[in-house]
Amino acid sequence: MVATIRKPKQMAALVRLGAETVLLDLIESEFDQWVRTLKGADAVIFAAGSATGESSALDRKGTLRTVRAAEKAGVKRYLTVSSIGASTGMKLAGDWATPEMVDYYKQKRAANKLLTESSLKWTILEPGELTDGKATGKVKLSTEALKQGKVSRADVAAVMAAAVRDSKTIGKVFQIVGGTTPIAEAIAKVTGR
Repeated sequence: MVATIRKPKQMAALVRLGAETVLLDLIESEFDQWVRTLKGADAVIFAAGSATGESSALDRKGTLRTVRAAEKAGVKRYLTVSSIGASTGMKLAGDWATPEMVDYYKQKRAANKLLTESSLKWTILEPGELTDGKATGKVKLSTEALKQGKVSRADVAAVMAAAVRDSKTIGKVFQIVGGTTPIAEAIAKVTGR
């Protein structure tokens, strides 16, 4: 497993988990560096996102760049983390209807469109509000719209790890929030196994 990171301070935690790390910036690094890094990979898992104070355009541009690099490197499988409701047309209301969130969803929707129109075997996960809680191993997963809810980053990562190995998740978009169904069972239910 190779993890690309933007900041050197992210390296130690990933190395402890057994990942090889490569310092690459989604926008600033040369395109050919991305192609070389992805060459020989079984899959790309795109979990980057704009942080507070950054332009949400990073989500769209980063997806475009890595999709094109994956295609050029010959990587066929691509999974991405989007945001709940990005594919279902969820209307932002209340505290969610800020100009920043409207732009964030616009960029996420554009990124999803870029991916679904690519030649890659894609899967999109659209989690609810991300928390730093521990993994529970249980989620609520749906191909239909879900109400906003919370889910731990650890559980999203576990769903991604399971989905990348399951060909029945290819070409599907999943909404995900915390729940009571074990991950393997949740994926089996929504993929019709």
